[in-house]
Amino acid sequence: MRVRTALSAFAAVAVVGLGVGSAAPAVAASHQVATVQAADGLDVHRGKYMTLGGCQTAGQQGVERGHWDRYQCAEGSMWPWVWNLWTNR
Repeated sequence: MRVRTALSAFAAVAVVGLGVGSAAPAVAASHQVATVQAADGLDVHRGKYMTLGGCQTAGQQGVERGHWDRYQCAEGSMWPWVWNLWTNR
């Protein structure tokens, strides 16, 4: 019985440790993206895309339609939505 209790406690500690460890890189990555978009003046997030081509197509279509003047596809951290479209308005 003691072995089962010890294994359950060990599993709980491992799960909590992995959860905290995996959350830290996501926070750092989102902070880095915020710094990039602020420096370029692209402060409006328009969406997340699975491919770079899809992000660039959406950005270019917005320029052609007059919705914004500039855009940037920045790499994200949440798979499979790995590309973020940032625009100036």
